[in-house]
Amino acid sequence: MSNNGASSIPPQTFVECGICKGNANISWFCKNCPTSLCDACATTHRKEKQFKSHTIVERTYTVLRLFGPAKIAEQCEVHPEKDISSYCNDCDVPCCISCLVQNHQRHEISTIEDKYLDAEKRLNVYYKQLDTDVRPTVDEMEDQAREDVKEDKFTVEKVINDINEFRKDFIQNFNRSCDDLITKVNQISKKSTEAFGGIEKSKKMIESLKKEIEGKIERGKLDIIKYQPPKLESLIPTIKRRKKVDISFEPSMKVLEVIKESVGEIKSKEIEREEMDRSTMLISVHVQKLHSFRSKIGVASLTTAGNNMAWVMAFGSPTMYLYNDKGTTVRSVTVEGGERINDMAITQSGEMIVTCTDMKVRRVSVSGKVSTMIDTAPFDCYGVCVTDKQEIVVCMSDQGDKNHVAVYSSDGRGKLREIRGRDGQGEHLITHPYCVVQNGQDLCVVNDGSNVVCVDERDNVRWVYDGKQAKLGRSFDPCGICVDKYNNLLVTDGVNHCVHYIDREGGLIQVILTQEQTGLQDHWGICVDDVTGHVWVGNSLKKVVIAKYLK
Repeated sequence: MSNNGASSIPPQTFVECGICKGNANISWFCKNCPTSLCDACATTHRKEKQFKSHTIVERTYTVLRLFGPAKIAEQCEVHPEKDISSYCNDCDVPCCISCLVQNHQRHEISTIEDKYLDAEKRLNVYYKQLDTDVRPTVDEMEDQAREDVKEDKFTVEKVINDINEFRKDFIQNFNRSCDDLITKVNQISKKSTEAFGGIEKSKKMIESLKKEIEGKIERGKLDIIKYQPPKLESLIPTIKRRKKVDISFEPSMKVLEVIKESVGEIKSKEIEREEMDRSTMLISVHVQKLHSFRSKIGVASLTTAGNNMAWVMAFGSPTMYLYNDKGTTVRSVTVEGGERINDMAITQSGEMIVTCTDMKVRRVSVSGKVSTMIDTAPFDCYGVCVTDKQEIVVCMSDQGDKNHVAVYSSDGRGKLREIRGRDGQGEHLITHPYCVVQNGQDLCVVNDGSNVVCVDERDNVRWVYDGKQAKLGRSFDPCGICVDKYNNLLVTDGVNHCVHYIDREGGLIQVILTQEQTGLQDHWGICVDDVTGHVWVGNSLKKVVIAKYLK
């Protein structure tokens, strides 16, 4: 066997088997080759006839130091004549036997072999994470950067095309204006040459009379005696001399000034793109239940109010309750005339937009005054959210294939567009919209008891999440949805008693906030406080759980 396996791989770097090049269970070392071996290759190595004389031992620091090709520091800095044999965990230093006796008695001591191999394992895990976690994220960032450059290039090309179109129109109009001026000059010139018409007529008459007289004389007949030619003065045209015309061209200084300065203006501004937050590269999910309490009503919907507080809404009640994180009721608001509340969203100014079961969307002012904004009949209005542009987005259902998500102006007076989720084949995937959130510039819509559909600003479907990635026992039953500060989504699953934590591209990160972790069943309403990072989850049985879900 050649020395190529271990000779190029010092123990301080990523360890692989010298035969199969794998990196699992590297527990053995061949002193003769010398190289590290995995369990399977060590067994094969022992059985092969040509290697029967080789000595295979357990892979330890001492073995690597004595037989491995790498040079590992082995002399004690305090006692150079002694080899390092131990590691003091209290002092965090390697030491020899003399160091132990003199300075590290009663300290926590590890063998240098164990300490080295622990460090090696830690670095091996880190090495793998570079490929499995960090590199894919960096590659994704590179792809996004290339897309950004491509998008900017398209924008620049469009602007240049607009400039050239403007140039073309400008030149055409400029030439037309100049042609009009030349036509006017020619018209003036035509008037000044009109006198030549009478002169030419007289010249023709003179020539005609000369020929006539010449003919009569040549014939020599007596009729010339009585021939009387026209009076000479009649042959001279009566022409009044025109006044001198002084023609000049005065260019428009305004045009010249515009051309000298600029034919237009390039307006440029930087628009923030969605950042790929480096803190999301290696999201570490860790659920910790903090508190739970019973609400006055079943929790169909939750909306964060900041300051460790959230609003609770329930089907069958016209009243919303504001709770703090201790479960204390801070405030309640009853929407008069609204029958029962379906959902609620809060605007930047602190007003509440409430959908009600009587097909009305109502506004609740900060002072508590209730007014009707939108009549959604014949559609029932369910989920609602307010975008960063303060547009009001409402789920419109119970009308079969006409169901959609409607986007209204901030005052509710104008319906701006309908969202139905058009896929590549022109099919509409938003069929039973139940609740909705904005995620960046996208809208993520829960189809009641079915799936989550993400659409862009042009109503094109970006992705669909159907829960199959989670591989749970029952069908996915999405009930509530919210988005956290990392632009990841949390979707409650009432049937499977859990929350699906989904990234912005529709991939499952992890199933969290399970019944085992929270003691909660039939998960329904959900919201996240981005300041504290706490998630609130409730169910129809009037139970609310507050928990952490990220380290």
